[in-house]
Formats: sequence, structure tokens, C-alpha cells
Amino acid sequence: MPVVAQTTAAAPAGGAPPAITFAADPRCLAFGWDPLKPPPPPPVAGPIVYDLSDDGSLRPLADMVRTTLANDLDLSGAFRRLPPTAAPSTGALFWLSDEAFDYIGWGEAGAWMVVTAEVGPSPAGVRLRLAAWMVEEGDRLLLPRAEAEVPAARAPAVIHAWVNHLLRCVTTVPGAYGSRITYARRLATGQPKQIWVAEFGSSLQSVVSDDREGAMLPAWAPGGRIAWTGYKAGNPDVYVEGASFSARPGMNTGIAFSPDGRMAAVTLAPEGNPDVYLLDSRTGAELSRLTSGRNIDTSPAWSPDGRHIAFVSDRSGQPQVWVMNADGSEPRPLPLPGEYNTSPDWSPDGALIAYQSRGEGDRFAIWAVDVRTGDARPLTSGRTNDEEPSWSPDGRRIAYTSAPRRGRKGLWVMDRDGSHARAVFQDDGDYFTPAWERTFPDPGR
Repeated sequence: MPVVAQTTAAAPAGGAPPAITFAADPRCLAFGWDPLKPPPPPPVAGPIVYDLSDDGSLRPLADMVRTTLANDLDLSGAFRRLPPTAAPSTGALFWLSDEAFDYIGWGEAGAWMVVTAEVGPSPAGVRLRLAAWMVEEGDRLLLPRAEAEVPAARAPAVIHAWVNHLLRCVTTVPGAYGSRITYARRLATGQPKQIWVAEFGSSLQSVVSDDREGAMLPAWAPGGRIAWTGYKAGNPDVYVEGASFSARPGMNTGIAFSPDGRMAAVTLAPEGNPDVYLLDSRTGAELSRLTSGRNIDTSPAWSPDGRHIAFVSDRSGQPQVWVMNADGSEPRPLPLPGEYNTSPDWSPDGALIAYQSRGEGDRFAIWAVDVRTGDARPLTSGRTNDEEPSWSPDGRRIAYTSAPRRGRKGLWVMDRDGSHARAVFQDDGDYFTPAWERTFPDPGR
């Protein structure tokens, strides 16, 4: 997705996406889809988008709707979109009613589902109608938010929300559209890194830090806020939305908030040696020290249930991924191949830890290890350096950075099994340490 705009505006407001509710379509959540062992992606035709304006004035908007729907279906990893040439042999595509839909023709064309949209004029700006036609059943899938009258600029948000519903209905797991990815970005060689954020599925990037000395290692904090390590006070300190959170002498870096939002694991080095500590997420007060010794312990990552923390330690001689209980007890190394394994991130279902491993030719690749069995396998390979994995909130994808041996680092996304890798942003700076949005319980509840 090429960048179409760059801005220094503040990050999008709102934080956690709204709760998803469903219409009473009995097929939703009953397609027999196992998120841990998903079936081959079913073939989907479209999107077919109709401009219902009398004078064709909505054609540019219809093109945008078509592009947005196509990108969402492709990025979902759940569907295989058929080529545009796939269509009923009759060639009769224009229909606007259940009775006129050519279910037999679309079945012969190989479609399991056909996605359509209608774009028409409205006093609010545009009337958008979205539909998923089930070919074998011969009817439409009933989903909420399938129709909306909104300003034209809000059409992508309507599409993202509807695709999220479609994914939840078919696969039992809601989509990640509308969630955000934060990352460090350097616009040009020699410039300091700053913290940026983008909504998944959008090409708009916004900068959220303003540190002339540079900012790095972003993470999500409660309330939809972004934390990072910055240097504007002359020391590596942790900030949350620009406000100082931890400014102890020595290193303050690599923060990760617990799933319940009450604590934060962070790397501190008050005595010169990096260790993992627990801080109160509201005040930044120290709660406990989780690691100690002469070794380097850093990069904490919480398990989704909050009971364990993965971290990186060189106590065995080389950086390796370890796991300990959330109180720091029972640290143990994961049985990973290779001598240099870092940057762990726990999948939302708790089954896998993604990490980066240095292999042949000092190139990095993304790997995943099954936490229960210890089985590890590579998700990327080749001539690029693939680093810094971060799971999407729906667990379907992994964001990461990728760069040729000598070249700029882009931001990429792949499916959880390593397939369907595609660039999100590239050739417009260098990208580092993406963190996909995490949501936290409302402290008022």
C-alpha cells in the first residue's frame, strides 16, 4: 500500500475499536472454522461495485470503495480472491435483488462467495450498501452495518467494520481493520527516529513523538495510548504520549503493559546492568524486580493470560528467548535452534511466540515456536533481513520489518503461517519495531 499522505497530526483518537455485535444469521460462527487449523481460503469473487448516481459523479468514490474492499479481503488472509475474469458465462452482472442474483453462474465460475457494494447519493454524503452473497445457499449473509449513510470520507471506516464482521461470522475471529500499528520511522539517513502510527488498511501515517534526539521501541498502553523510549532529557527514558513515565538513572526501555493494564514490565539498569522490573502502570512506581545477575535481561513480552513473561537473556552465553512466571520465578530457556534469538512476541491465543533468529550470513528471519511442544519453524527465509515481529490482535497476521541486504527497511505483514507476505509501507524511510495495537480492560468497569 503506497503512502498517499504524510502528516504531523496527532494519532487517531479513540483507542479500542467498538464492540462487535451480530445480526441473527444462524450461519455466523457455525461454518466449522478452526482458527488454529484454518482450512484453505475459500474462493471469493469481487468486489463488484456499482455507482448508482445518475450522472456518474460517484465513480471516483466507487473506485475507492472497490480498492478498499479488495485490499481488506486480500490482507485478511482468510479468503482467496478470484481474478476479475471470474464471472458467470452469461455476462449478466447487473442485478440489485436476491431474485436476480445468478447463483448458478457464480458457482460455475468457482465462487464460494461474491462480495458487492452499491454507492449512491445521500444527504449525508453517500449511501453505502455492502453484501456477501453465499453461492451454494443462494442468499445473502446477514451482517450488521451492511448499509450506512455517511460522509464520503467515512466510507473506508464503514468498509473496515463490515469486513471485520464478515471475518468474525465466517472464521469466529473478528478482523483487525480499524486497529493501529505503531512503529519507529526514520525519514532519511542521519535523521532521528520518531514514533509513528497508522491504521491497518489505511495509507495515512501520523507522527506522535517530537524528540530531536530520537525515539524508539513503541508499545501500547492502556487507553489507546502509545509509550516509547525517548532521549529528549539526555537519557533513555520511557514516555507515554510524551509524558515522562520512567526516568530512573541509567536505561529505561522496552516497556510492555500487562494484559489487565495494571502493571508494566520494563528494562531498567540503575546499577548499569539491564534487568526486567515491574512498575505500576498508573504511577510508574517500582513493584518488584524480576531478574538479577550479571547477565543482560531485556525485551519483556506478556502472555495473553498475564501469567508468564517472555524475555531475552544472554545468561547462556548468547541472546536467547526465555520464559518466566509473571513474578519472576522459574525462568527457563525455550528450546530454540540457533545461537541468536531475540524480539519475542506472544500470539493472542497464547499458542505461539514469534521471534527473530539470526542465521546464515548473519541474516535475520522470523520464526515461531509452539509454547506447548517447543516445536519451532521459520516463517520467512531468503535474502532479506526480516525482524521485529508483532502479532495482530486477531492473531491472523504478523507485522514485521524487512530489508534487502543493503537497502531500506519496510513495514510488512504476513499470515501467521508465513504466507501471503506483503508490504504495508516501503521506499519512504526506514521502519523499526512495529507494535500492533493491544486493548486493555476499562479501569472504570
